[in-house]
Amino acid sequence: ELKAKVRIPESYFLAADVMYAFMATNDLLQYSKQKYKTADEIRAEFPNVVNKYLTGRFPQDIEDNLRYLLEKLGNKPFIVRSSSLLEDNFGTSFAGKYESHFVPNQGNHKENMQDFTQAIIKVYASALSPDPLLYRRSMDLLDYDERIALLIQVVEGERYGDYHLPHGAGVAFSRNMYRWSPEIEREAGFMRLVWGLGTRAVDRVGNDYPRMVALSHPTLHTHSNIRAIVGYSQKQVDLIDLKKNKFKTMMIKDVLGHDYDQLRYIAQEHKHGYLSPIRSIHLNGEGSEFVVNFNTLIERSNFAEDMKEILQILEREYKAPVDMEFAIAINDQKPGDPDVDVTILQCRPLSHIEDINVEIPKNISPDKIVFRSSRVLIPGHVKEIDYVLFVPQESYFGLETQSKKAEIGRVISRLNHQMDGENFILIGPGRWGTVNPDLGVRVGYADIFHSKALIEVTGKGIGGAPEPSFGTHFFQDLIEAQIYPLAIFLDDDDVVFNREFFYDTPNCLIERFPEEERFADCVRLIKISDFCDGSQLEMAMDDEVGDAVAYLKQTLKQQEDE
Repeated sequence: ELKAKVRIPESYFLAADVMYAFMATNDLLQYSKQKYKTADEIRAEFPNVVNKYLTGRFPQDIEDNLRYLLEKLGNKPFIVRSSSLLEDNFGTSFAGKYESHFVPNQGNHKENMQDFTQAIIKVYASALSPDPLLYRRSMDLLDYDERIALLIQVVEGERYGDYHLPHGAGVAFSRNMYRWSPEIEREAGFMRLVWGLGTRAVDRVGNDYPRMVALSHPTLHTHSNIRAIVGYSQKQVDLIDLKKNKFKTMMIKDVLGHDYDQLRYIAQEHKHGYLSPIRSIHLNGEGSEFVVNFNTLIERSNFAEDMKEILQILEREYKAPVDMEFAIAINDQKPGDPDVDVTILQCRPLSHIEDINVEIPKNISPDKIVFRSSRVLIPGHVKEIDYVLFVPQESYFGLETQSKKAEIGRVISRLNHQMDGENFILIGPGRWGTVNPDLGVRVGYADIFHSKALIEVTGKGIGGAPEPSFGTHFFQDLIEAQIYPLAIFLDDDDVVFNREFFYDTPNCLIERFPEEERFADCVRLIKISDFCDGSQLEMAMDDEVGDAVAYLKQTLKQQEDE
């Protein structure tokens, strides 16, 4: 019964040797040495590398095969996805490191062929971008052969007006590393679910939120009040615009209408502070709006239970926790009792930190606590921290333009590389890793991978509530690099945030990195011993009790001297 609900998409495979044939034909093998250059050189030269790749042509026999494949696909939209020799391995997933490109495939044959070959070439070129090269360096994989094979998959979904999109899509995990309530069972799994293409579920996008589903308690929302449920719901949708022949992100209110067949399963009606099921094809009067939350689908189908079983089977066969990207089709042949078909787009081992027992010291003196939070994602222990790299929210959000805010991300990147070998943690306002600098510091894996922890401060007018980023490619990066994520929500009653430490301790940025002096108002480099002589910072996180604390501790040398 379960097997009948599961399928894989129409897929085609381009072998890894095609990449070398393309590089050899176009004199691109010279760029194989990019991986040995400095991070600044890799970053500066990458745009020119891409331009050089895009001028290339495929050998005639390969081009003929691609043309034949395009004819076979007809006018179906498809995606070109990377599948490199090192990718999706145990402990090194390369999640989001290489590009994927949608090909809407709605033009004439010449236009479609141009889009197809350019998509392939862009994926090849992405192997030389900073994120994968520095990721390989940090994982000691630099000298391995890294050719990219390609998976060409027809985009799941159906036509709705001028658009092509699935009824739902997302990413699911056989282990739940984000438990927002103590009754949630870690082993039951978890998923991030969106309407439309699943790109919005795996990337940390702007001010938008997927539906988070704990498969042990699928109806349990991450927020308890209606205002928060509405506020932290999906507002935008990714889709293929068939008329304009391109991938687009649009506001849901501009796309979703009462003529959408699956409307009542993916959305509810919000009016006068209440959420209610959509029982007719029309909204009930003025002031109503759609809220995409999949409540009715989860409540009235076996979808959550099926996903839990699928993940458990995959984990058993992989002999490890798994991470699965999927799309869904809602079959409403029995009105009010829908069936859900699941298409598995990708499955790989889930990056996770091995279970560890963390004991937070009891009776820590309050004057030794630098910060404390109950927003714990994963257990962990970070010792002997010498520096805190802190971005004050007042200074950052006081910057006038997005370009100035984006520059702070580049400063963090430079400091990250210069502080290689030193124990430091990063603390900043809003969301680290967001694509929108107005919501937090925009960084990628290549900008932060030497840090030991990444901490987000929010609340009291600082950005939005901390979004659980578990399941995004950015979160996977943190886990694989053993960088511990944590949120400090200043509105929580039990939170501790020592402002004297963060704001009154000398900023040693200018002393250590005088070339960054003009950023000293927005970036504070705090040396722990400047706040408390002879001390380092220690950070302990216990997800079972929901407690994380960073506290001052004497250095081993100081203890020996005493």
